[in-house]
Amino acid sequence: MKRLLLISPWFGSWPVWINFFIESCKHNIEIDWMIPTDQPEPENTAPNVRFVYYTFDAYKEKISSDIGVDLHHIPAYKLCDLRPFLGMSFDEDLESYKSFGYCDLDVIWGDIRSIYTDEILDNYDAVSSHSDRMAGHLSIFKNTTKMRTLGRRIPEWRSHIASDEHFSLDERALTNIMRPKCKHFIKRLIAPKSLMVERYTTPGGSERLWPDGSFSPDEWIWKNGQLTNERYSSGILYLHFMFWHSNRWRRPHTGEAPWPRLDSIVQCDWREAAQNGFSISPAGIRSLP
Repeated sequence: MKRLLLISPWFGSWPVWINFFIESCKHNIEIDWMIPTDQPEPENTAPNVRFVYYTFDAYKEKISSDIGVDLHHIPAYKLCDLRPFLGMSFDEDLESYKSFGYCDLDVIWGDIRSIYTDEILDNYDAVSSHSDRMAGHLSIFKNTTKMRTLGRRIPEWRSHIASDEHFSLDERALTNIMRPKCKHFIKRLIAPKSLMVERYTTPGGSERLWPDGSFSPDEWIWKNGQLTNERYSSGILYLHFMFWHSNRWRRPHTGEAPWPRLDSIVQCDWREAAQNGFSISPAGIRSLP
């Protein structure tokens, strides 16, 4: 039985870093990715990354049918709110996996299985890379009926996913299920067994300090499936560069995201970078010498 399937729907043009994302997936051979999308396959391919073609309308039709809520009208930004229901919708694709989860595409992966071992994935119903919430950029669940249907435990889930408003169901709502308030004894008793450990994956835009008490590193290096940065040479799960490419969640005092101001984010050919390794920083993505 395979270990883990990560699902990440994407609609619209590929981000310019997609070939680098796939290259970092390629080296995590015990993990598969499935990407429902309306785009043709990128230049880079990997045996453990599968693209499943849907128009956005066809995808909404599938999800609507699978979970029993009319979602034909929802905009693309509601895809995050649908994440807690991916286990229900893609249950047939999960039959040969012990675990499943969802992730973002603005990520470069390190060696995932060196950190998320069999012991961790077998002993917990849910695993998050944040200490205070389920992480939208990577959350993993045990492949059981209870966890595949976890979304149904979200209060007012039908009205929330049918609304055009974003409710952060993949993060805030699931966190409330994993960690109910102390006064709710029964909810705490039946809550899934979860592991939430801060993995320090997302530099920039945050006041949270790194483990050594300093601010987040700016330069990260990927080479041969391993991810390091200017301070840490091992134990890095992934790099999530959201705050470098987008202003959406940045706090005013941190300034503007650096990548929109660059002439080019990707400053090398992905094939050369796959062979030599590459750096990711506020200055963009560059091949190593």
